[in-house]
Amino acid sequence: MRRAFLKLLPAVLTVPALWLMSSLTKRNGALPENAETLETVPIPQGNGVSFSDKLAVVTGAEGVGVFSSRCPHMGCRVNQVEGGELVCPCHGSRFDRQGKLVRGPAGRGLQPLSFEVDRAASVLRVKMVGEEVGLR
Repeated sequence: MRRAFLKLLPAVLTVPALWLMSSLTKRNGALPENAETLETVPIPQGNGVSFSDKLAVVTGAEGVGVFSSRCPHMGCRVNQVEGGELVCPCHGSRFDRQGKLVRGPAGRGLQPLSFEVDRAASVLRVKMVGEEVGLR
């Protein structure tokens, strides 16, 4: 009886381990920490700020800036503009048009993102790496 139990033990432990791994993989988006993805957004016209799912795109006389829309405070999506500042609706952190922190509770500015301009297609191709890929 003991021998039979010991033979079945690996199989009995494997099923919960596989379920746990599957569950964690789904929760984390199955992407490694250094995963990369490309987001494509239309090139904004004129001066202003536009928001997409994961991005804040700022255009003006100084050019184009692309930032993660995830607030560094608690991860809420920055999606409002008030008085020329980007505002997090959750706790009121404010950022200037260069993504720098104006007022907390966030402890730092918005994460700037690398991008390329594709004028032929009129889009920005934005490289997102690591945790930015898995934005909620």
